[in-house]
Amino acid sequence: MNPKRIITLLLLCLSLALSAQVNGELNTIGDKHVLHVWGNHYERGQAQGYYMAPQIMEVFNDFYWTMFCFSDASFYTMLWNYYQEHFITDDRMLSEAQGMIYGMQMSGTNLYHNGIGRNLEAEDILLLNAVWDMVSVRSTKTGKNDLVLGCASLSSWGAATSADSLLAEDGVITRFLDVSQNSALINNPLMVVHHPSETDEQKWVNVTLPGFFGSLTAISGSMNYASLNTASDSWAPNPYNLSPILFDLRRGIERLDFDANNITNPVDIFASIQTGTQLSASIIHTLGESNGEVYSSVIETNNSTTQFRLYNQSGNLPTHHLAATNHFRLISSPVCCNRYSNIQDSLYSNPFVDAKRQWRVLSGAAGLETTLTAIQFTPSTGMILWSSASLAAPAYLLPALSLNLGDLFSNPVSNSDDYLVAAKAEISLYPNPHSRQQNLYVKSTEELASVELYNIKGQRLNSWTVDSAKGSILLQTDWSSYSRGVYLLKAKTAKGKILSSRMILQ
Repeated sequence: MNPKRIITLLLLCLSLALSAQVNGELNTIGDKHVLHVWGNHYERGQAQGYYMAPQIMEVFNDFYWTMFCFSDASFYTMLWNYYQEHFITDDRMLSEAQGMIYGMQMSGTNLYHNGIGRNLEAEDILLLNAVWDMVSVRSTKTGKNDLVLGCASLSSWGAATSADSLLAEDGVITRFLDVSQNSALINNPLMVVHHPSETDEQKWVNVTLPGFFGSLTAISGSMNYASLNTASDSWAPNPYNLSPILFDLRRGIERLDFDANNITNPVDIFASIQTGTQLSASIIHTLGESNGEVYSSVIETNNSTTQFRLYNQSGNLPTHHLAATNHFRLISSPVCCNRYSNIQDSLYSNPFVDAKRQWRVLSGAAGLETTLTAIQFTPSTGMILWSSASLAAPAYLLPALSLNLGDLFSNPVSNSDDYLVAAKAEISLYPNPHSRQQNLYVKSTEELASVELYNIKGQRLNSWTVDSAKGSILLQTDWSSYSRGVYLLKAKTAKGKILSSRMILQ
């Protein structure tokens, strides 16, 4: 073969390989996908599209087109036109949707949709993410709201968790996501871990579904949690300049200090939602914990108002419990709800909970056959329990996968790099968890040169030079000056290798 042709082919292969590189890494754990994405919004969207293209097509076709749109092309066109006329799309979300479509194309997936009669575009992905806003528009065809996000959640802290030696007044929240049964949703549980390059954003986790890049259940690097329920009161006197609730919720979770008051907490989520104008009614349950202080609220919002509901406002629960189902309790008079009444009965019979009992209380009071996802989050430890439904059983009855927020965020991601390299656990800490009064030791199988301590935001807090020591090394510092929570310890070996391990301070 002609040498010039060989060189040309090699260069072509190299260019194709480089063009196929995306800022993402996909891990499969049992039936669940955990996808790390990094870079700007377009790059993160591209990675989601590249790795999840078949699943996105499945969710769009089986859930949105078939179930939500009745496989009706004229109805789909009506929804499309309504979105274009009534909604304003955030530039970052538009960029991410465009990146998602490009990533799907890169994967070689056929984007042609027979019902629509063309390839999917970024606007179709945006329309998918506005599905819960458009339920009231859909009811013009059905005459009723027969597709709802019928969720329930319970947060507990302070006096409610004081009897538990592990929580010791720290907070915990459990959330069941209930939606009309659909095999595409059941078959595709997904967690996306975001490592943004934007300087005004932070790392965050989205427990979601393929194609949904707005926030359904989200946790930020600042240990702020938020999850979405739909509400029944969707009267909309001002249906223009609208913003999808999934994007409003995401903006409050993802941005650092959205309300610019130098504090990152769930109030940022409220400020983000209040800034937007939503079409339908929503209920967002939040929980945050920083420096030993717990903050939990339920945000009630509709087209005309957004309000906080705290534990001592219209909830009628024992102290330091806060529950949400699908009815307003502050914006409008509470409506009788069997699930909420069952939660009340359980907590008044015994107001004290630990993490396991909170899961049991919600299971007995609000577990449904349509529970698609069950999530529990404990901010003080960063622990996440994640269960998803099967075709045979709802999520809350199935074993939960245990993950840690610190571990999810500890992957050493370079936003200018094309690869994410997983950290290896070749050092160990003891005691771990440990208290402020204890000494902390690090044990390594290799000689170490230095050790550094980082918080969950990636900020370096301390460093030690250990002079190529091997074995057990005492890390001397005043641990009483540190807040309870999850930290990351990074050790550099004498050969320049970086090892890491998470540390829990109680």
